[in-house]
Amino acid sequence: MNVLFTNVGRRTYLIEYTLDLIRQDGYDINVFVADVSIDTAAFYVSKEVTPVITPFVSGNEENYLSELLFICKKNKIDVVVPLMDFELPILSENKDKFLASGTKCWVSDFEVIDNCLDKKKSYDWCSFNGINVPRSYWSFEEALEINSFPVIKKAILGSGSIGLEIIRNPQEIKKVDFGVYFLQDFIEGREIGMDVFNDFHGAFLSAHFREKITMRAGETDKAKSFNDKAFYKMAQHLSSRFRHIGNMDVDFLETENGEIYFIDFNPRFGGGYPFTHHSGLNYLKAIIDISMGREAEFSTTPNEIVGMKGIKLYFYEK
Repeated sequence: MNVLFTNVGRRTYLIEYTLDLIRQDGYDINVFVADVSIDTAAFYVSKEVTPVITPFVSGNEENYLSELLFICKKNKIDVVVPLMDFELPILSENKDKFLASGTKCWVSDFEVIDNCLDKKKSYDWCSFNGINVPRSYWSFEEALEINSFPVIKKAILGSGSIGLEIIRNPQEIKKVDFGVYFLQDFIEGREIGMDVFNDFHGAFLSAHFREKITMRAGETDKAKSFNDKAFYKMAQHLSSRFRHIGNMDVDFLETENGEIYFIDFNPRFGGGYPFTHHSGLNYLKAIIDISMGREAEFSTTPNEIVGMKGIKLYFYEK
């Protein structure tokens, strides 16, 4: 089986997990990784990995699509695992083209992608479906109704924590460009990341949780994973509403009173996935197994771990 990770960047751990399937579990997998530059860490995880260069996605979607389709046909790619927000819409709209060439692109339907990445659509969709989210303000006139500070400024089409800012003074609202940003009530509580894994047809298979300890550059840096039956049922409910494909990285807040506020939905592998993986839930293996026509298996008692990301240097000689 030939597996391609697109816009792989620094997600070297996903490549290492795939190599573990080859070395430890005997899987017959050829690993391909794609990005826009040879100066990409994941290209140098192992000589067993085949790197390919793709065009930038943003502002260049059709060219990116045609090049990726060519790469998949040339290398007889069986499975594509996309890893960057900005490529998801174009891949979602064209996943039938990949499937026609024998490539399963693990990306959700366009409506799901659109409702996750566009924060305004996400807010409206959650409100309609009874999913609790912090009150948000989409214009200067709406922001005049804010009665307590601080509030959070977020990008409507942002990725990670780009553009995120805490607004502490009402006068700062005048500086907000509401065509690009919106404001959201600041909620006190513990921040929890959740991976919700569905099969290739959007049916729920598994979920796991981690309480965030520290963040770095918009990703979970330290966290402790845990099991929770109530949250598991909540994950099943979200799965049934979204019907996403593969992994969805979800962030929510739990207040002292036990109230839940969802703040982010990322329909892909996120920076918190290693905590789920090392707890004993191998969603990457599940993708491979399902794509091979096998049944995915998951531990019924995942380990509860405390995890901390470190730094490793990848390089090549000029």
